[in-house]
Amino acid sequence: MTLTPHQRTVLNYIGEFQRKRGYSPSLSDLALAFGVRSKNAVAKVVNVLAREGFIEKDPKGRIKILELTENSADEQPAPLMLPLFGPISAGFAAPVEEQAEEMLTLDAYLIGNQKASTFLLRVKGDSMMEAGIYEGDIVVVDRKKTPKLNDIVVGILDGEFTLKRLKRDKGKYYLQAENPNYPDMYAMEELQTGGVVVGVMRKY
Repeated sequence: MTLTPHQRTVLNYIGEFQRKRGYSPSLSDLALAFGVRSKNAVAKVVNVLAREGFIEKDPKGRIKILELTENSADEQPAPLMLPLFGPISAGFAAPVEEQAEEMLTLDAYLIGNQKASTFLLRVKGDSMMEAGIYEGDIVVVDRKKTPKLNDIVVGILDGEFTLKRLKRDKGKYYLQAENPNYPDMYAMEELQTGGVVVGVMRKY
C-alpha cells in the first residue's frame, strides 16, 4: 500500500516520539500533535497503519513501529521532520532549553489537515508591512476557512485581487491596508474573499 502524505507523517511522528521518549504516543498525544479535536480521526489513521503492517498494537492498545523491509516501504519520500527547540528570548538574553520539545514537519505546522484547500501567494508591494508581511514573502492561504473581522484575506474587490485586512463599518465590509500610505478600499459593486491567510514564509 502507498501511504497518503498524512498517513506517512503520522507514521514518522510515532517513530520519532518513540525514539525520543522511549514509549508510544497515545491517541490523545497524536490528536494534540496534529491539531484535531477528536481521537477518532487519528484512530482511523492508526488502524490503517496497523492493518497494512506498518505498526502493531499490543493488547493494551499501545503502538509499536514495525521494522520495514525494502519491499514493504512505499516509494513516497517521507516529510522532512526537524527538531523544535525553545522558546528563545527576543528581548533580554535568557537560557534556552537544550532538549527539543518535539519533532515538527513544516507542512503539518503551516497547513495541518487542510492541504486540499491551501495555496501559496507571493506578495508584491508594501501595503501589509505593519502586519509583518513584506514584498517577496509567501503567504499561506486557506480558501475554505470562513473569514472573520480583522482576518487578513485575499480580497476580491470588483473583480481585482488584493491582500488586505477585512474590516466593517456601519454594516459595510471593506479592506484595510497595514500601511498608513494606503487608503481603505470599498467595493463599487462587490467584495468577496478568496481565502484567509493562515501563515507567512520568508527566506533570508
